[in-house]
Amino acid sequence: MIALVCGLVILGVIELFHLAVTASLVRRLREQGPASPAPAEQIGGPEVGERTPAARTVPGVPEDTEVLFGFFSVGCPSCRTEAPRFANAVPALGDAGVHPIAVLAGPGGTERDEYAALLDRVGTPVLDDAARAAFRSFAVRGTPAFFLVRGDGTVLGKGASAAAALIASNANREPAAAGA
Repeated sequence: MIALVCGLVILGVIELFHLAVTASLVRRLREQGPASPAPAEQIGGPEVGERTPAARTVPGVPEDTEVLFGFFSVGCPSCRTEAPRFANAVPALGDAGVHPIAVLAGPGGTERDEYAALLDRVGTPVLDDAARAAFRSFAVRGTPAFFLVRGDGTVLGKGASAAAALIASNANREPAAAGA
């Protein structure tokens, strides 16, 4: 009987230790904040230099204009960080001659309505069936995802943030085009 009591006490101490370690890990993860965006190779979609027929004709956008597509998903922690940055960058993008388009996927509800209201600053967000079609056309596997596309459908840059896509586009331009 004493062996049984000792065994139960030892088991209880081990379980308390496990509980303390789990609580410590949860606290540390909360301190780190939201998850960071996926690297560009994990977001999927066309590679830089490839053409995507999905982007060739954007209603109301001249064909010689570059378009920055921003893909977001309801419930994506990194999208909560990137969506406001994208919306705040709209004036600078316009000054640079880049037309932004926000694509938002996910079920309707309060969270989607909040995203849509925020992304209204970008322009009317692409939602529902059109958003699903855009995700399929670009073969997006992870969000947030951004693609800078020339009017002929050529992908100039991509990344998990608008800044990363623009930086990638500058790094991948031909020297003559970059200086122009």
